[in-house]
Amino acid sequence: MVAVTMLADAGAMQTTRWIDFELIVTAVTPAVRVRIGDYGDRWVASVQCGTSRTNALGANAREALVAALAPLGARATTEVMAAPRMFGASAQLLEASAAV
Repeated sequence: MVAVTMLADAGAMQTTRWIDFELIVTAVTPAVRVRIGDYGDRWVASVQCGTSRTNALGANAREALVAALAPLGARATTEVMAAPRMFGASAQLLEASAAV
């Protein structure tokens, strides 16, 4: 999946609903860095692992994150989505959504 943005979109991408976090899971070395947030009626996830970066869009946060993790493989995607840190990330997203 490919998404293209323009300078005019930059303001919307500075929303307070963006969160950044890092996960360390056994299936992936080095750590996985995640940036996720909403962009209007879609969610955007950016995953960086080492020098590789993947961006994806989804109808919800989970869909976007799973799509961005897909290039890392099924095992890595499953481990990241099941990591305890994901509960904290979910809580942060809910808190940010409630604040807007």
